[in-house]
Amino acid sequence: MEILITRSLETLLFPPASIIVLLVVGLLLLLLHRQRRWALAVMWFAIVSLYVLSLPSTAHVLTQSLEIYPALQAHDLKNNAAQAIVVLGAGRYPDAPEYGGDTVSTGGLERLRYAVHLHRLTGLPLVVSGGSPFGEPVPEAVLMKESLVNDFQITAVWLEDQSHTTAENAFLTKALLDKHGIHHIYLVTHAWHMSRAVRIFEQTGLAITPAPSMFSSVESGNAVLLKWLPNADALKKTCRALHEKLGLWWYQLRHRAANAPAR
Repeated sequence: MEILITRSLETLLFPPASIIVLLVVGLLLLLLHRQRRWALAVMWFAIVSLYVLSLPSTAHVLTQSLEIYPALQAHDLKNNAAQAIVVLGAGRYPDAPEYGGDTVSTGGLERLRYAVHLHRLTGLPLVVSGGSPFGEPVPEAVLMKESLVNDFQITAVWLEDQSHTTAENAFLTKALLDKHGIHHIYLVTHAWHMSRAVRIFEQTGLAITPAPSMFSSVESGNAVLLKWLPNADALKKTCRALHEKLGLWWYQLRHRAANAPAR
């Protein structure tokens, strides 16, 4: 229930829901007649906000500020002390008709593909992390393992299948790794998610070598004009970046509160 409430609040806080709410407020003020100035101000703010948040240039700047860890190079793998590869889940494709049930999402498959690439270069064991945040019968980690077996022919996989959030990914994976005497890992997730993931995983005491994949802030080389024309994909990337920044702030706030001296 807690995660459902959290996700609902996030949906209302970020566009397009927040823009719709502002427009509705503006319309209601307009109906009051005497509030015409405030109504127009609110509605113009909503329209301008939607335009700015939907720009590819806005999405690029926000995403670039999150993708602070570079891609691993061949020399980064030599003499690295990592003992396992941990892959974080990225949601599911529910009730997939072509597969006869739930399977990993596009984002999850992207992370798995890169983790398999690292596995074949290093020979290290794979750990997949993800539970059933909305009470789904099959945990996400199980779906990830099924993909590793069926799509990549890899069977030696460890599962952490109880987590609902990135923070739970970290602490429950740490408990699993402790049983195997592992204290240093390659952490695989999307480049835009890595900042938040590293911050919370480091709080568990694990040594982390970030292994980001699928960089979104790489310049596409599009014409300058297109960078100033709003589109749905840019809005999606902007909202994703804002979600990550809010998550970073929230983890920092909780960490500060947990370490505050008792009075």
